[in-house]
Amino acid sequence: MKSILTVLALTAALAGLGLGCRKPKAVDTSISAVELMKTADKQMKQGKFNEARLTLRHLEQYLPGSPEFPKAKLMLGDSFFFQGSPSYPEAEVEYTSFLNYFPRHALRDYALYHRALCHFSSIESAERDQSETRKALEGFQQLLTESPGSPYAGETRAKILQCWRRIAEHELIVGVFYVNTYFYPGAERRLKSLLETYPDYVDRERAYYFLGEAMRQRLLSDEELKQFNKDYAVKLQKEDLKDLTREQVEQYGKDFLAFSTERILGYRAEAKSYYQKLVESYPGSDWARRAADRLVAMGTSGVKESLDS
Repeated sequence: MKSILTVLALTAALAGLGLGCRKPKAVDTSISAVELMKTADKQMKQGKFNEARLTLRHLEQYLPGSPEFPKAKLMLGDSFFFQGSPSYPEAEVEYTSFLNYFPRHALRDYALYHRALCHFSSIESAERDQSETRKALEGFQQLLTESPGSPYAGETRAKILQCWRRIAEHELIVGVFYVNTYFYPGAERRLKSLLETYPDYVDRERAYYFLGEAMRQRLLSDEELKQFNKDYAVKLQKEDLKDLTREQVEQYGKDFLAFSTERILGYRAEAKSYYQKLVESYPGSDWARRAADRLVAMGTSGVKESLDS
């Protein structure tokens, strides 16, 4: 009985070994690249994107020297971009692969445009992170730089404007958030940068109003306090302000009060200037009326009456 079991076990082991040593199925390399492209094109038109990718991968692997190879690389990107549920990251990888393989190809502008569209189609709402918007913007700008006469140039310019507006709106939302959470120095930096960087795309009414709000309530920041102390120590020819005499402490208090008062009065004056710009530039808007109320409360007479008349 033991001998029989041993023979059966060896037979099974050999059979398994035989199965494991079978040769892989031979790949048919007799089909031409032209035929493969026709098949892939038909599959794409029928919505059979997975099957089309298998056909294109076959051409990519076995016929990379054929004239059809560049178009196959592009179609791989299209298969991800145009399928029912687009996979933009995978499409972007394929378009980038084409651009790396064929840096001077006649269809380079097509690949650049659709790669940028992959990011453009992934743009988040203005409240969310705008990294995809910036990547789309960079891609569209590259296309215009390389191929200003491209047939995609018109659409590219329109999408660049949309990207600028989305980024500007995001920056404004962040600035307003900083005002509402009492982070006034951050709001000041964000909103001033916004007005300088995106003058043609930003909602200037809201930007002026909330910049005025930030400056109306702004106090000295930690950075300003540290810099004042550092400069004061240098003035006293000391490394720090730890060992001051009583007279020096009293003088420090007076000097700091004068410094902080001057700074804060400067912030308030700056707030009034932004409210005033809003009132003068957009006299019929609700934001201008709010700004006028702020000016009246801050002691600027005659503004609200002039606005209402």
